[in-house]
Amino acid sequence: MEKVISLLNEHNNWRKNCINLIASENMMSPKAEKAYVSDLMHRYAEGMPHKRYYPGLKYVDEIEEHSMNSFKEHFNADFVDIRPISGTTANMAVFSALGEKGDIILTLGIEGGSHISHENVGAAGILGFNIEHIPFDTKNLNIDLEKAKEKISKLKPKFIVIGGSVILFPQPIRELKEVCKETGTKIIYDAAHVFGLIFSGYFQNPLKEGADIITSSTHKTFQGP
Repeated sequence: MEKVISLLNEHNNWRKNCINLIASENMMSPKAEKAYVSDLMHRYAEGMPHKRYYPGLKYVDEIEEHSMNSFKEHFNADFVDIRPISGTTANMAVFSALGEKGDIILTLGIEGGSHISHENVGAAGILGFNIEHIPFDTKNLNIDLEKAKEKISKLKPKFIVIGGSVILFPQPIRELKEVCKETGTKIIYDAAHVFGLIFSGYFQNPLKEGADIITSSTHKTFQGP
């Protein structure tokens, strides 16, 4: 155990004294760290608040309810679920709720900034979706809007997934919403990499611009665990 503690101390010192250029990581905020390193971190809290499979969770219920209500109020959202422990599991939950095996969906593709969970090698592929890609403008590093509209009109996908891991420019959600309304297509915005910027008002707000659902992790620009 002493060896493990020694290595943990070395790791923590190294992280605090270097510039971490891994886009999918961040330093946890002190407040989030305090919550994380508490008795809560090793308790089972399966189910929804007040509908648990384990006893002894009355304060967990209050914490979850407070957190969900805070996000609802901040984003003016109809529904919030903070239980998925990563962006990938959040995507899995949303994808499986909105579609079925064999449904056509549109994603940006890896070259256009998709996270792997949007593709055949990840959650979308595991769920058996027929994955097509949104036309991408490699010169301007954004969605090719006119070609994207044409493809959505033609294929009428169950949902499209935008946002993603690489491209940090605002995407044309309002414009895509117009054609998606006509085809009955839902818009999912994977906000994992820019969620902190969205939350603090420094980036486009996908829900305000027409996205139906935001998914996110909580440990990148949003400094949680």
